[in-house]
Amino acid sequence: MFRIPLQVCAVKNVPKVTFTNLSKYSSIYNLPEEADVVIIGGGNLGCNILYQLSKRGVNTVLLEKNKITSGTTWHSNGLFWRLRPNDVDIQLLSCLPTFVREIEEKTDLRTGFEINGGLFIARTEERLREYRRLNTIGKYFNIDSQIISSVEASKLHPLLNPNSFTSALYSPNDGRIDPSMFCAAIAKGASKYGGKIVENCAVLDILTSYKTGFKKIKSVKTELGTIKTNCVVNAAGVWSTNISKMVDLEIPLTAFKHAYIITDAIAGAKSAPNVRDHDASICFKSLGETLYIGGYEMNPVFVNPVPTDFSFSLYDLDWDLFTVHMEKACELSPSLRNAGIKSNVYGPEAFTPDHKPLLGEDPRLTGFYYACGFNAAGMMLGTGCAEQIAAWIIKGRPELPMANYDIRRFTPFMQTNRTYINEASHESYATNYGIVFPNTQPLAARNLKIEAIHQLLIEQGAVMEQSQSWERPSYFLKNEIAPVLEYDWYGCYNHTQNLDKRYVNQLEADSTFDFFTNIDLIKEESLSARKNVALFSLSSFGKYYLTGKDAEKAANWLFTAETITDKVVQSCVLNDKGGIEGYVNVLSLNPNSDNLLSISLKGKSYYITTEGSTSSQVFYHLTKEIQKQNLNVQLIDVTENKGIFSIQGPNSQDLMETILDGSSDLKNVLLGESRIVKVNGNLCQLIRLSHIGEMGFELHVLNEACTSVYNKILKVGNEFKLKLAGYRAFTSLNCEKGNYIWNSDITSEENPVEANLGQICKSDIYLGKDVVERAKRSGIKKIRTIFTLDKKISLWGLEIIWRNDKIVGFLKRGNYGHYLQKSIGIGYVHSPDDSLITNEFIKNGKFEIEVMGQRYPAGAFLKSPFDPKNQRLSGKY
Repeated sequence: MFRIPLQVCAVKNVPKVTFTNLSKYSSIYNLPEEADVVIIGGGNLGCNILYQLSKRGVNTVLLEKNKITSGTTWHSNGLFWRLRPNDVDIQLLSCLPTFVREIEEKTDLRTGFEINGGLFIARTEERLREYRRLNTIGKYFNIDSQIISSVEASKLHPLLNPNSFTSALYSPNDGRIDPSMFCAAIAKGASKYGGKIVENCAVLDILTSYKTGFKKIKSVKTELGTIKTNCVVNAAGVWSTNISKMVDLEIPLTAFKHAYIITDAIAGAKSAPNVRDHDASICFKSLGETLYIGGYEMNPVFVNPVPTDFSFSLYDLDWDLFTVHMEKACELSPSLRNAGIKSNVYGPEAFTPDHKPLLGEDPRLTGFYYACGFNAAGMMLGTGCAEQIAAWIIKGRPELPMANYDIRRFTPFMQTNRTYINEASHESYATNYGIVFPNTQPLAARNLKIEAIHQLLIEQGAVMEQSQSWERPSYFLKNEIAPVLEYDWYGCYNHTQNLDKRYVNQLEADSTFDFFTNIDLIKEESLSARKNVALFSLSSFGKYYLTGKDAEKAANWLFTAETITDKVVQSCVLNDKGGIEGYVNVLSLNPNSDNLLSISLKGKSYYITTEGSTSSQVFYHLTKEIQKQNLNVQLIDVTENKGIFSIQGPNSQDLMETILDGSSDLKNVLLGESRIVKVNGNLCQLIRLSHIGEMGFELHVLNEACTSVYNKILKVGNEFKLKLAGYRAFTSLNCEKGNYIWNSDITSEENPVEANLGQICKSDIYLGKDVVERAKRSGIKKIRTIFTLDKKISLWGLEIIWRNDKIVGFLKRGNYGHYLQKSIGIGYVHSPDDSLITNEFIKNGKFEIEVMGQRYPAGAFLKSPFDPKNQRLSGKY
């Protein structure tokens, strides 16, 4: 047990950190009548965004109800790490050191940014494997790091006990930031560019108006008057929910109390690197001769709401809550047992359900942007995110593929359902330092969105995974079930932990960077689709109708592919820079066709489907472009009204003909063609379509008919030895075929030519066409490439691509191809000298894939080696 000296032993006698420097940063004292952008919140994010916008010539005003940094920024611990398990995160983090040099030059002020290095502690082999992955992807981004032994780590940080851990990842260019000094420099820099700061100016209301049916920002009402503006940035931190409510919006954000303590001087702390002991859920920051010690407990205290008058304020630390962190800290650093505690910080922090910030424009309100919910990582991510927000506001889109940060990743249900928000945010906090496994699934906020046959799937062995709050089958067990239970909050808050561990056991078996225990189940499902016939439930896919007077005009503008009546085409959806914002299937409906729903389709209409995990972002992107073009159309979301049964494999046609009512000959139904059919007396939309490269058919079925249709499929399927298959098999097969999943191997960062999708870009005008045509004419500097490894190695993405001993890219996606019996990776290859890329560059190179520090020979292909002529899609086996 750690020892706290008697003079500070009682909680009431351990002083809280206090803020004494109340210098005013206000650059103006009279509220301007109007501004291009109004930022609400004078913390790190608000100041950063003010600087970036002002630097770009945007007339921007920042409003702070108290003083700059007075919310939660002032008590941030200011840790800075260079490596995270995401390529976009790493790029955002890399912005900070460059910006520090810029702002210190601009203002002659020190920012309090210091490089003292960082150690990630590994206590287990699986944690070390995670660090090897970080070390590997870091090479691509020129982030210096190395795996070292515990003894080597203890030499860098003499307070560490080398017997308490096995090894560490050392990143010498990690550091720390002084929040107050940093924001002071940014505020001064912003004022030099004309940025305006108004302190002691609380926002009372945000006024809106309607234009062509869409809600937009009109002005901001404050204690000092009203500012006309068309753009507001909600950077109010833990108070962001209050700001959103002014415009009748709910956002997925929750506040928790979060703590760290500051020790007395300890010999050996000076100049030591910062420490993250993920397995113990604690971190150390070294500052002077003291340590700042914090962590993430399983039972954080909810704060809803945070008092509005909580500027420069803290809570009294609950030592019973914090003891678990001190015990782990003393285990890692035994000298802490005799150290005194000088002070503590216990303040509110904002957390989100998926542990990513909320950024971007709210799709429900034009001109209303978010920069909040940073999950205690705002100091290190804020500068990079501010640059993206500035681009978002000025250009209409960020410069990086920010889908994982974009507020649009949350459906309306996820934005407003407090059960989802509170449960998922709690788990996000409690497991903040957990290993980020490729197939990690939450226990919180489950069973909130289920398809019509959900219970039948469970009874047949489906192990569920979650996608945009939908439950969907991951894979199927044999002769057992593993139902997802109600969230037990890990036994906290007087909840009894679930005794039924069947689902948890499945997740634990999946907690690896290697092939998981039940890989053979996925193999069987995959090979059934390749060699016989398999049934996938794709009901979580997004499903929309585009209808109205201007529907055809909208389709021509929005979709790169030429649409054909009664036929499905695969199409990209682009932005004005040619970046891919979605990958969709579009069925052009005959005006006289039955849409199965009691929806009035006016004239030419379209039925759109897209992969479920990013469907809301596709929907909102389409909506935004419709708004921009002032098109008279409706985009109707019918995701919750229909199920999709996908029957795939060489015997899918024979099975489907037997399922359909009456005599049916599907030999004349060509790829992509659609017709209305009956199954068990139920009208269904049949589409010949495959996402996995096989002969296949989809049945789109009304919810009320799903059980009847599903039972008929299973009954007839017994004769064909039909196999139920889950989404893990689906993604494996999809990857093996070299097909696409948006926000995985295609993002807004790539155009169709780079992604080898130029063939689905029509000759007529469409959004982003000028960029696509320029790329075709002038060439490209990167190209999507498919890699195969003969050695059975698990690939997940973020592995490095080598060509002729030079790094030329990294994998965006990986899987195992059970039919090819090869590991499959997909990434973008560029030339080391940034020259134009050619097909010969791929064909003539010697490629290797680096996995956790080891390089393996790889074959490189622009088309998948699985059925490259697409004969199977045509039924030619």
